[in-house]
Amino acid sequence: MLGDTRGEPDTTTGVSLYLNTIAQKMASLNPELVMVAGDLCNGTDVLSGSPLTYADEFANWKTAMLPVFDYSANTGIPIYTVRGNHESQGAPEALKQAYYDAFSAYVPFNGPNNGPTDDQRGFSWSFGYSNVTFVAADQYFNRDKTGESGYHSLDQAWVTQQFHQTNSPYKVFMVHEPFFMTVGCESEEHFFGTSAAAFETRTNFWNALGTNGVQLSLCGHVHYESVASTTNDYGDTIIQLLAGNGGAPYEVVGDTHDPGVSVHYTNGLFGFSLATVSAAAMTIQYYSLHTNDNSWTVASYVTTISPNQMVPEPSAAVLLAPAVAVLTTGRSRRRRRH
Repeated sequence: MLGDTRGEPDTTTGVSLYLNTIAQKMASLNPELVMVAGDLCNGTDVLSGSPLTYADEFANWKTAMLPVFDYSANTGIPIYTVRGNHESQGAPEALKQAYYDAFSAYVPFNGPNNGPTDDQRGFSWSFGYSNVTFVAADQYFNRDKTGESGYHSLDQAWVTQQFHQTNSPYKVFMVHEPFFMTVGCESEEHFFGTSAAAFETRTNFWNALGTNGVQLSLCGHVHYESVASTTNDYGDTIIQLLAGNGGAPYEVVGDTHDPGVSVHYTNGLFGFSLATVSAAAMTIQYYSLHTNDNSWTVASYVTTISPNQMVPEPSAAVLLAPAVAVLTTGRSRRRRRH
């Protein structure tokens, strides 16, 4: 997995100049799936007068990702995307349509459909692959209705239902913006906000995820990678893997975090992570690109996730995101509705 693959505002393509190099390395590892946690392109964040259309930017992203998947021929390693703020801000309706046109055919068309004005199919989605359930939620679908503030919402009931109705040993949730501040002090790292009501919403949602078996929450938005964990009110540990180092402009890695958050690994280099999934464990390794000579290193830190319940299913390799830490979490899945 990787996230935040957009370029500097002055790029002529709208995507990171390093994305193709990253894509080549990912393809060389021959994973079975690639997950992308938003901010694929710059969107409206380009130089004034840029001739790029939103369709151009998404087409350029597909070109950079050709080593992984050929969108024209529909061949290669499947890529599953979710939107970030750069696919929604500034011109939310136009960006929403351009994203839909470019990517909705490549994700399951099973997102929440709450009527003509809230049909999120093609934006949010879920599916099971081997012994993993993946659920992705679009955090910006209603941005056009609420403007630049107050748009922090997602269909929590739908997300919870997707996880509740499966008994997969591994459950992975993907969004763009983080729910917890893991390193640094930006308020934007709290998706629901920083008011008392926002923190209560987050607590309730985290309780719902954990009690329905979710072990890993993948996100981006902040341009580095970190691995952290939190324990909800019922003793369920969830890893937040912040994977914002897919090529977007570097941000400084901070040294503060929310109360109750344990930070296990941080990394300021571009890259991605690779999860190898078996009946016994999900093991995540972290690959970093050294842009001075285009060499790659693999971190000595490894994340190990135990299954919710042991089942004799075949192994599968899945590209996850960039981040790291040695952490083991696993439990017997308890069904609770929130």
